[in-house]
Amino acid sequence: MTTPTTEATPRSSRLLLRAGQLACCALVAWAGIYATSRMAPTTTDVAMLAVRAVDTDKSPLSAPLDAALEAAQAGLSQIEVRVERNDTLDRIFRRLELSLTDLANLRALEGVRTALDRLRPGDLLTLVHRGEELVGLERQLSLSQTLKIKRDEQAGFVANIEEIALERVPVSASGVIESSLFMAGMGAGLKDATTMQLAEIFRWDVDFMLDLRSGDSFRVIYEQLRHEGKTLGVGDILAAEFTNDGKTYRAVRYQHADGKADYYTPDGKNLRKAFLKSPVQFSRISSVFNPRRRHPVLNTIRAHKGVDYAAPQGTPVRAAGAGKVRFRGVKGGYGNVVEIEHQGQIVTRYGHLSRFAKGLASGGRVSQGDVIGYVGMTGLATGPHLHFEFVQRGVHMDPQVAIRRGEPGPPIADSIRADFLAQTEPLLARLDGPPPAVGHALAAR
Repeated sequence: MTTPTTEATPRSSRLLLRAGQLACCALVAWAGIYATSRMAPTTTDVAMLAVRAVDTDKSPLSAPLDAALEAAQAGLSQIEVRVERNDTLDRIFRRLELSLTDLANLRALEGVRTALDRLRPGDLLTLVHRGEELVGLERQLSLSQTLKIKRDEQAGFVANIEEIALERVPVSASGVIESSLFMAGMGAGLKDATTMQLAEIFRWDVDFMLDLRSGDSFRVIYEQLRHEGKTLGVGDILAAEFTNDGKTYRAVRYQHADGKADYYTPDGKNLRKAFLKSPVQFSRISSVFNPRRRHPVLNTIRAHKGVDYAAPQGTPVRAAGAGKVRFRGVKGGYGNVVEIEHQGQIVTRYGHLSRFAKGLASGGRVSQGDVIGYVGMTGLATGPHLHFEFVQRGVHMDPQVAIRRGEPGPPIADSIRADFLAQTEPLLARLDGPPPAVGHALAAR
Protein backbone atom coordinates (compact mmCIF):
# COMPACT_ATOMS: atom_id res chain seq x y z
CA MET A 1 0.00 0.00 0.00
CA THR A 2 1.37 3.36 -1.00
CA THR A 3 1.92 5.82 1.84
CA PRO A 4 0.11 9.05 0.98
CA THR A 5 2.56 11.25 2.93
CA THR A 6 5.70 10.68 0.86
CA GLU A 7 5.38 14.09 -0.84
CA ALA A 8 3.72 15.87 2.09
CA THR A 9 6.54 15.12 4.53
CA PRO A 10 9.10 17.49 2.93
CA ARG A 11 6.40 20.16 2.75
CA SER A 12 5.59 19.75 6.47
CA SER A 13 9.29 19.92 7.28
CA ARG A 14 9.60 23.15 5.36
CA LEU A 15 6.66 24.63 7.25
CA LEU A 16 8.10 23.58 10.60
CA LEU A 17 11.48 25.03 9.62
CA ARG A 18 9.88 28.30 8.58
CA ALA A 19 7.93 28.46 11.88
CA GLY A 20 11.11 27.83 13.84
CA GLN A 21 12.91 30.61 11.99
CA LEU A 22 10.10 33.04 12.69
CA ALA A 23 10.10 32.05 16.35
CA CYS A 24 13.87 32.63 16.60
CA CYS A 25 13.52 36.04 14.95
CA ALA A 26 10.76 36.95 17.38
CA LEU A 27 12.88 35.80 20.32
CA VAL A 28 15.88 37.85 19.19
CA ALA A 29 13.69 40.91 18.64
CA TRP A 30 12.10 40.48 22.07
CA ALA A 31 15.51 40.17 23.69
CA GLY A 32 16.65 43.37 22.00
CA ILE A 33 13.57 45.27 23.12
CA TYR A 34 13.95 43.95 26.69
CA ALA A 35 17.63 44.86 26.86
CA THR A 36 16.87 48.35 25.52
CA SER A 37 14.09 48.84 28.07
CA ARG A 38 16.49 47.94 30.88
CA MET A 39 18.90 50.72 29.92
CA ALA A 40 18.67 54.11 31.63
CA PRO A 41 19.70 56.71 29.04
CA THR A 42 20.42 60.23 30.12
CA THR A 43 18.18 61.65 27.41
CA THR A 44 14.64 60.38 26.95
CA ASP A 45 12.91 61.06 23.65
CA VAL A 46 9.25 61.69 24.46
CA ALA A 47 8.25 60.46 21.00
CA MET A 48 9.85 57.05 21.60
CA LEU A 49 8.05 56.73 24.93
CA ALA A 50 4.72 57.57 23.34
CA VAL A 51 5.15 55.13 20.44
CA ARG A 52 6.21 52.33 22.79
CA ALA A 53 3.11 52.94 24.93
CA VAL A 54 0.81 52.83 21.88
CA ASP A 55 2.35 49.59 20.59
CA THR A 56 2.04 47.72 23.85
CA ASP A 57 -1.31 49.00 25.05
CA LYS A 58 -4.29 48.71 22.67
CA SER A 59 -6.68 50.30 25.17
CA PRO A 60 -7.93 53.89 24.59
CA LEU A 61 -5.25 56.53 25.20
CA SER A 62 -5.15 58.06 28.67
CA ALA A 63 -4.74 61.80 29.24
CA PRO A 64 -1.00 61.52 30.03
CA LEU A 65 -0.46 59.56 26.84
CA ASP A 66 -2.34 62.18 24.85
CA ALA A 67 0.00 64.78 26.32
CA ALA A 68 3.02 62.60 25.53
CA LEU A 69 1.88 62.23 21.90
CA GLU A 70 1.38 65.98 21.64
CA ALA A 71 4.87 66.49 23.03
CA ALA A 72 6.27 63.95 20.59
CA GLN A 73 4.61 65.73 17.68
CA ALA A 74 6.05 69.00 18.97
CA GLY A 75 9.56 67.51 18.91
CA LEU A 76 10.21 67.79 22.65
CA SER A 77 12.93 65.90 24.51
CA GLN A 78 13.40 65.43 28.27
CA ILE A 79 16.79 65.35 29.93
CA GLU A 80 17.64 64.46 33.54
CA VAL A 81 20.86 66.02 34.79
CA ARG A 82 22.60 65.00 38.02
CA VAL A 83 24.49 68.06 39.33
CA GLU A 84 28.22 67.48 39.71
CA ARG A 85 30.79 69.30 41.81
CA ASN A 86 31.37 72.91 40.61
CA ASP A 87 28.39 72.69 38.25
CA THR A 88 26.41 75.87 37.55
CA LEU A 89 23.32 76.36 35.42
CA ASP A 90 25.46 78.26 32.94
CA ARG A 91 27.80 75.28 32.57
CA ILE A 92 24.90 72.85 32.30
CA PHE A 93 23.15 74.93 29.62
CA ARG A 94 26.38 75.26 27.63
CA ARG A 95 27.06 71.53 27.94
CA LEU A 96 23.57 70.70 26.65
CA GLU A 97 23.74 73.45 24.02
CA LEU A 98 20.62 75.14 25.38
CA SER A 99 19.78 78.80 24.86
CA LEU A 100 21.64 81.15 27.21
CA THR A 101 18.95 83.75 26.52
CA ASP A 102 16.40 81.35 28.03
CA LEU A 103 18.68 80.94 31.05
CA ALA A 104 18.86 84.72 31.51
CA ASN A 105 15.06 84.94 31.32
CA LEU A 106 14.74 82.14 33.92
CA ARG A 107 17.05 83.87 36.34
CA ALA A 108 15.14 87.12 35.90
CA LEU A 109 11.97 85.55 37.33
CA GLU A 110 11.09 86.98 40.75
CA GLY A 111 12.17 84.68 43.58
CA VAL A 112 13.57 82.04 41.22
CA ARG A 113 17.19 83.10 40.81
CA THR A 114 18.30 81.96 44.28
CA ALA A 115 16.49 78.63 43.93
CA LEU A 116 18.27 77.98 40.63
CA ASP A 117 21.74 79.26 41.51
CA ARG A 118 22.20 77.30 44.74
CA LEU A 119 22.95 73.94 43.17
CA ARG A 120 24.33 71.12 45.28
CA PRO A 121 26.22 68.06 44.02
CA GLY A 122 23.73 65.23 43.59
CA ASP A 123 20.74 67.49 42.87
CA LEU A 124 18.53 66.31 40.01
CA LEU A 125 17.34 68.72 37.33
CA THR A 126 14.72 67.74 34.75
CA LEU A 127 14.74 69.83 31.58
CA VAL A 128 12.33 69.65 28.63
CA HIS A 129 13.54 71.29 25.42
CA ARG A 130 12.90 71.63 21.73
CA GLY A 131 16.28 71.89 20.10
CA GLU A 132 18.11 74.64 21.96
CA GLU A 133 14.85 76.17 23.20
CA LEU A 134 13.98 75.42 26.84
CA VAL A 135 10.32 74.48 27.36
CA GLY A 136 10.30 73.44 31.03
CA LEU A 137 12.51 72.87 34.08
CA GLU A 138 11.89 71.05 37.35
CA ARG A 139 14.01 70.93 40.50
CA GLN A 140 13.24 69.51 43.94
CA LEU A 141 14.02 72.21 46.51
CA SER A 142 13.29 70.12 49.59
CA LEU A 143 11.44 67.02 50.65
CA SER A 144 8.17 68.94 50.45
CA GLN A 145 8.82 71.53 47.72
CA THR A 146 9.41 71.21 43.97
CA LEU A 147 10.12 74.17 41.68
CA LYS A 148 8.40 73.86 38.30
CA ILE A 149 8.98 76.27 35.42
CA LYS A 150 7.26 76.09 32.04
CA ARG A 151 7.21 78.23 28.92
CA ASP A 152 3.93 79.99 28.18
CA GLU A 153 3.48 81.28 24.63
CA GLN A 154 1.96 84.55 25.87
CA ALA A 155 3.51 85.11 29.32
CA GLY A 156 6.98 83.68 28.72
CA PHE A 157 8.40 81.54 31.51
CA VAL A 158 6.06 80.93 34.46
CA ALA A 159 7.28 79.46 37.77
CA ASN A 160 5.46 77.94 40.70
CA ILE A 161 6.43 75.86 43.73
CA GLU A 162 4.41 72.72 44.39
CA GLU A 163 4.18 71.61 48.00
CA ILE A 164 3.21 68.27 49.47
CA ALA A 165 2.03 67.89 53.07
CA LEU A 166 4.50 65.88 55.12
CA GLU A 167 3.46 63.92 58.19
CA ARG A 168 5.87 64.42 61.10
CA VAL A 169 5.99 61.23 63.16
CA PRO A 170 7.93 61.25 66.47
CA VAL A 171 10.38 58.32 66.64
CA SER A 172 12.64 57.33 69.52
CA ALA A 173 16.03 55.64 69.46
CA SER A 174 18.82 54.85 71.91
CA GLY A 175 22.41 53.70 71.75
CA VAL A 176 25.56 52.97 73.74
CA ILE A 177 28.95 54.21 72.56
CA GLU A 178 31.68 51.62 72.18
CA SER A 179 33.99 53.17 69.60
CA SER A 180 32.50 56.40 68.21
CA LEU A 181 29.34 58.46 68.25
CA PHE A 182 28.66 57.80 64.57
CA MET A 183 29.01 54.03 64.91
CA ALA A 184 26.63 54.10 67.87
CA GLY A 185 24.21 56.27 65.91
CA MET A 186 24.33 53.89 62.97
CA GLY A 187 23.64 50.99 65.30
CA ALA A 188 20.60 52.84 66.65
CA GLY A 189 19.22 53.32 63.15
CA LEU A 190 20.00 57.05 63.02
CA LYS A 191 20.93 58.92 59.86
CA ASP A 192 24.23 60.80 60.00
CA ALA A 193 22.29 64.08 59.90
CA THR A 194 20.50 63.19 63.14
CA THR A 195 23.73 62.10 64.81
CA MET A 196 25.35 65.39 63.78
CA GLN A 197 22.39 67.29 65.20
CA LEU A 198 22.75 65.40 68.49
CA ALA A 199 26.38 66.54 68.68
CA GLU A 200 25.37 70.10 67.81
CA ILE A 201 22.78 70.21 70.61
CA PHE A 202 25.24 69.21 73.35
CA ARG A 203 28.39 70.79 71.87
CA TRP A 204 28.56 73.44 74.63
CA ASP A 205 28.86 70.74 77.32
CA VAL A 206 30.52 67.78 75.57
CA ASP A 207 33.52 67.71 73.24
CA PHE A 208 32.56 64.75 71.09
CA MET A 209 36.16 64.13 70.05
CA LEU A 210 37.91 64.44 73.40
CA ASP A 211 35.29 63.78 76.09
CA LEU A 212 33.63 60.56 74.90
CA ARG A 213 34.04 57.40 76.97
CA SER A 214 33.17 53.80 76.20
CA GLY A 215 29.79 53.15 77.83
CA ASP A 216 28.44 56.68 77.25
CA SER A 217 24.84 56.51 76.05
CA PHE A 218 22.12 58.55 74.42
CA ARG A 219 18.38 58.63 73.83
CA VAL A 220 16.66 60.79 71.22
CA ILE A 221 13.15 61.58 70.06
CA TYR A 222 13.21 62.91 66.52
CA GLU A 223 10.87 63.44 63.59
CA GLN A 224 10.46 61.11 60.64
CA LEU A 225 9.01 62.86 57.60
CA ARG A 226 6.46 60.74 55.79
CA HIS A 227 4.12 61.10 52.82
CA GLU A 228 1.40 58.58 52.03
CA GLY A 229 3.00 56.06 54.39
CA LYS A 230 6.48 56.36 52.85
CA THR A 231 9.39 57.74 54.90
CA LEU A 232 11.10 60.50 52.90
CA GLY A 233 13.61 61.78 55.44
CA VAL A 234 14.20 63.00 58.97
CA GLY A 235 13.35 66.25 60.71
CA ASP A 236 14.46 67.88 63.96
CA ILE A 237 15.40 66.26 67.24
CA LEU A 238 12.58 67.05 69.66
CA ALA A 239 14.22 65.86 72.88
CA ALA A 240 17.52 64.22 73.73
CA GLU A 241 19.51 62.82 76.61
CA PHE A 242 23.26 62.19 76.64
CA THR A 243 25.22 60.54 79.43
CA ASN A 244 28.95 61.31 79.34
CA ASP A 245 31.34 59.88 81.93
CA GLY A 246 28.45 59.34 84.36
CA LYS A 247 26.94 62.82 83.97
CA THR A 248 23.59 63.13 82.16
CA TYR A 249 22.61 66.12 80.04
CA ARG A 250 19.08 66.70 78.75
CA ALA A 251 17.64 68.94 76.06
CA VAL A 252 14.18 69.77 74.72
CA ARG A 253 13.28 71.73 71.62
CA TYR A 254 11.04 74.77 72.07
CA GLN A 255 9.56 76.78 69.20
CA HIS A 256 8.97 80.45 69.96
CA ALA A 257 6.00 82.45 68.73
CA ASP A 258 8.09 83.94 65.90
CA GLY A 259 8.80 80.45 64.55
CA LYS A 260 12.40 80.27 65.73
CA ALA A 261 13.36 77.21 67.77
CA ASP A 262 16.15 76.48 70.23
CA TYR A 263 17.15 73.86 72.79
CA TYR A 264 16.85 74.23 76.56
CA THR A 265 17.30 72.20 79.69
CA PRO A 266 14.05 70.83 81.19
CA ASP A 267 13.92 73.78 83.61
CA GLY A 268 14.27 76.35 80.81
CA LYS A 269 18.00 77.18 80.83
CA ASN A 270 19.52 77.90 77.44
CA LEU A 271 21.95 75.22 76.27
CA ARG A 272 23.82 77.80 74.24
CA LYS A 273 26.76 79.49 75.90
CA ALA A 274 28.63 82.58 74.81
CA PHE A 275 31.32 80.44 73.13
CA LEU A 276 31.51 77.00 71.55
CA LYS A 277 33.58 74.44 73.40
CA SER A 278 35.45 73.73 70.15
CA PRO A 279 35.49 75.77 66.91
CA VAL A 280 36.29 72.60 64.91
CA GLN A 281 33.95 69.62 65.16
CA PHE A 282 35.43 66.12 65.61
CA SER A 283 39.05 67.26 65.86
CA ARG A 284 41.69 66.52 68.47
CA ILE A 285 43.84 68.86 70.53
CA SER A 286 47.44 68.49 69.37
CA SER A 287 48.89 71.24 71.57
CA VAL A 288 47.46 72.97 74.64
CA PHE A 289 47.89 76.46 76.09
CA ASN A 290 51.47 76.55 77.40
CA PRO A 291 53.52 79.68 78.26
CA ARG A 292 56.79 77.63 78.10
CA ARG A 293 56.34 75.51 74.99
CA ARG A 294 59.23 74.80 72.59
CA HIS A 295 58.13 75.96 69.13
CA PRO A 296 58.15 73.01 66.67
CA VAL A 297 59.45 75.13 63.75
CA LEU A 298 61.67 77.74 65.42
CA ASN A 299 63.00 75.27 68.07
CA THR A 300 63.00 77.96 70.73
CA ILE A 301 61.10 78.36 73.99
CA ARG A 302 58.13 80.42 72.94
CA ALA A 303 54.78 80.77 74.67
CA HIS A 304 51.95 78.87 73.02
CA LYS A 305 49.13 81.31 73.61
CA GLY A 306 46.30 79.17 72.34
CA VAL A 307 45.09 75.64 71.59
CA ASP A 308 45.88 73.69 68.41
CA TYR A 309 43.14 71.50 66.92
CA ALA A 310 44.51 68.91 64.51
CA ALA A 311 42.06 68.19 61.68
CA PRO A 312 42.20 67.32 57.98
CA GLN A 313 42.92 70.09 55.48
CA GLY A 314 39.68 71.84 54.52
CA THR A 315 37.73 71.03 57.70
CA PRO A 316 35.27 73.91 58.39
CA VAL A 317 36.23 76.33 61.16
CA ARG A 318 33.33 78.01 62.97
CA ALA A 319 33.09 81.27 64.87
CA ALA A 320 33.23 80.38 68.57
CA GLY A 321 30.88 83.25 69.36
CA ALA A 322 28.90 86.06 67.76
CA GLY A 323 30.81 89.21 66.98
CA LYS A 324 32.46 91.54 64.46
CA VAL A 325 35.33 90.52 62.17
CA ARG A 326 38.25 92.72 63.24
CA PHE A 327 40.82 91.29 60.81
CA ARG A 328 40.82 88.89 57.87
CA GLY A 329 44.05 88.37 56.02
CA VAL A 330 47.68 87.25 56.34
CA LYS A 331 49.60 88.00 59.52
CA GLY A 332 53.14 86.65 60.09
CA GLY A 333 53.40 83.17 61.56
CA TYR A 334 49.60 82.88 61.77
CA GLY A 335 49.35 82.69 57.99
CA ASN A 336 45.74 83.20 56.96
CA VAL A 337 44.04 84.42 60.11
CA VAL A 338 40.64 85.71 61.25
CA GLU A 339 40.15 87.82 64.39
CA ILE A 340 36.67 88.36 65.84
CA GLU A 341 35.67 90.93 68.48
CA HIS A 342 33.04 89.86 71.02
CA GLN A 343 31.23 91.49 73.91
CA GLY A 344 33.22 91.87 77.12
CA GLN A 345 36.41 93.06 75.33
CA ILE A 346 37.08 89.53 74.09
CA VAL A 347 38.88 88.66 70.85
CA THR A 348 39.12 85.15 69.37
CA ARG A 349 41.82 84.39 66.79
CA TYR A 350 41.86 81.58 64.21
CA GLY A 351 45.20 80.90 62.51
CA HIS A 352 46.82 78.77 59.75
CA LEU A 353 43.61 78.70 57.67
CA SER A 354 43.86 77.27 54.17
CA ARG A 355 41.26 79.76 52.93
CA PHE A 356 38.50 82.04 54.17
CA ALA A 357 34.75 81.47 53.95
CA LYS A 358 33.10 83.06 50.96
CA GLY A 359 31.78 86.54 51.75
CA LEU A 360 33.77 86.96 54.99
CA ALA A 361 35.23 90.47 55.23
CA SER A 362 36.75 92.76 57.83
CA GLY A 363 34.01 94.79 59.48
CA GLY A 364 31.32 92.19 58.85
CA ARG A 365 29.35 90.46 61.57
CA VAL A 366 29.17 86.72 62.24
CA SER A 367 26.89 84.57 64.34
CA GLN A 368 28.04 81.80 66.63
CA GLY A 369 28.69 78.68 64.59
CA ASP A 370 29.09 80.45 61.23
CA VAL A 371 31.81 78.96 59.04
CA ILE A 372 34.59 81.56 58.78
CA GLY A 373 37.34 79.50 57.13
CA TYR A 374 38.91 76.10 56.66
CA VAL A 375 41.72 74.23 58.39
CA GLY A 376 45.11 74.56 56.71
CA MET A 377 48.81 74.95 57.41
CA THR A 378 49.65 78.47 56.23
CA GLY A 379 52.26 80.46 58.18
CA LEU A 380 54.54 78.65 60.66
CA ALA A 381 52.84 75.26 60.79
CA THR A 382 54.18 71.71 60.45
CA GLY A 383 50.82 70.16 59.53
CA PRO A 384 47.15 71.02 59.02
CA HIS A 385 45.55 72.35 62.20
CA LEU A 386 43.67 75.32 63.63
CA HIS A 387 45.51 77.59 66.09
CA PHE A 388 42.81 79.12 68.34
CA GLU A 389 43.39 81.96 70.79
CA PHE A 390 41.15 83.61 73.39
CA VAL A 391 42.18 87.14 74.42
CA GLN A 392 40.31 89.09 77.10
CA ARG A 393 41.18 92.76 77.76
CA GLY A 394 44.49 92.22 75.99
CA VAL A 395 45.49 89.16 78.04
CA HIS A 396 45.77 85.69 76.50
CA MET A 397 43.62 83.17 78.37
CA ASP A 398 43.58 79.38 78.21
CA PRO A 399 40.63 78.89 75.80
CA GLN A 400 39.55 75.64 77.44
CA VAL A 401 39.24 77.35 80.83
CA ALA A 402 37.77 80.64 79.57
CA ILE A 403 35.08 78.98 77.47
CA ARG A 404 33.90 76.77 80.33
CA ARG A 405 33.28 79.95 82.33
CA GLY A 406 31.26 81.52 79.52
CA GLU A 407 27.82 82.87 80.26
CA PRO A 408 24.81 80.89 78.96
CA GLY A 409 22.29 82.38 76.58
CA PRO A 410 18.99 83.88 77.80
CA PRO A 411 16.69 81.42 79.60
CA ILE A 412 12.96 80.94 79.02
CA ALA A 413 11.20 84.13 80.12
CA ASP A 414 8.55 83.89 82.82
CA SER A 415 5.96 85.23 80.36
CA ILE A 416 6.24 82.14 78.13
CA ARG A 417 7.07 79.50 80.75
CA ALA A 418 3.55 78.02 80.68
CA ASP A 419 3.75 77.55 76.90
CA PHE A 420 7.28 76.13 77.25
CA LEU A 421 6.08 73.50 79.72
CA ALA A 422 3.07 72.64 77.55
CA GLN A 423 5.37 71.96 74.58
CA THR A 424 8.14 70.14 76.39
CA GLU A 425 6.57 68.09 79.21
CA PRO A 426 5.11 65.43 76.83
CA LEU A 427 8.56 65.05 75.23
CA LEU A 428 10.25 64.63 78.60
CA ALA A 429 7.64 62.03 79.56
CA ARG A 430 8.65 60.01 76.50
CA LEU A 431 12.30 60.28 77.49
CA ASP A 432 11.39 59.01 80.96
CA GLY A 433 9.41 56.09 79.54
CA PRO A 434 10.77 52.61 78.76
CA PRO A 435 13.66 52.96 76.32
CA PRO A 436 13.51 51.32 72.90
CA ALA A 437 15.80 48.35 72.40
CA VAL A 438 19.35 49.56 71.89
CA GLY A 439 20.14 49.65 68.20
CA HIS A 440 16.53 50.19 67.10
CA ALA A 441 14.35 53.17 66.29
CA LEU A 442 10.70 52.85 67.30
CA ALA A 443 7.72 55.03 66.50
CA ALA A 444 6.73 56.92 69.62
CA ARG A 445 3.13 56.44 70.62
